[in-house]
Amino acid sequence: MNTQVSIPLQVPQRQLLQPETFPQFLNFRSLAGLVGDGGRRIRAGRLFRSGGFDQLSDAGADTLQWLGLGSVCDLRSVGEHKKFPSPLPAAGFPLAMAAPESDPSEATRVVGDPNATPQDVRAAMFEVYSGMPSRFATSLRAVFDAALSCRGGLLVQCAIGKDRTGVAVALLLAALGVPREEILADYTASNRARDAIFDAMAARNPGREPPPAELLAPLLAADPDYLRAFWARLDVDYGGEAGYLVSGLGLGADAIGSLRARWLI
Repeated sequence: MNTQVSIPLQVPQRQLLQPETFPQFLNFRSLAGLVGDGGRRIRAGRLFRSGGFDQLSDAGADTLQWLGLGSVCDLRSVGEHKKFPSPLPAAGFPLAMAAPESDPSEATRVVGDPNATPQDVRAAMFEVYSGMPSRFATSLRAVFDAALSCRGGLLVQCAIGKDRTGVAVALLLAALGVPREEILADYTASNRARDAIFDAMAARNPGREPPPAELLAPLLAADPDYLRAFWARLDVDYGGEAGYLVSGLGLGADAIGSLRARWLI
């Protein structure tokens, strides 16, 4: 594999100004074309989301280069990075933030409990999402710092591209003025990748018996009520996303204006 990839400053004109999926990557899609502030749309080649990259072929690196990818916010924990190092930096796509010290997805531990029920897992997922505004604030601010400084496109990813990525992308889209119903539609699109996510999890744990399907279902689901639990916490504690961006993440109106100017057309 080539160790250096040249990042184009201009997004290829052949890219369509609409959300696109790329099945060669885990739960990967573009957010291009979503309508934000003032009816303007997200530019092509600006924002992508994905699950983890356990490996990256030369063809895969070429695709990311073609898309105009500039840097990566990998929201996996330090432990996840050590166990499954990202192949992206060696391919020329630098990581734009430090790895979080801990994984907020405590629901995975509940799945491993032999006495757990599907209701236990779902309750744990609600706790994960409602706790994200406080427990994951440092990483969420780092995502915005990366978005504001990135040359080229920004990829936001975690292990499966659903929970940590889902919350971070939901906030980026809110900052761009995308309405909640459209953000929710993008979030639930991860359900289309559920089989691929299951296969990826199995491949990362060879020889281990997977948890019962009834416990995995609420863990792997992009349940709209999970994201609504995140929003409910923001509404109660900050008056919504705008208040959280200011009071929770310390972002001023100038930062939001700069992001909209660069990413909306």
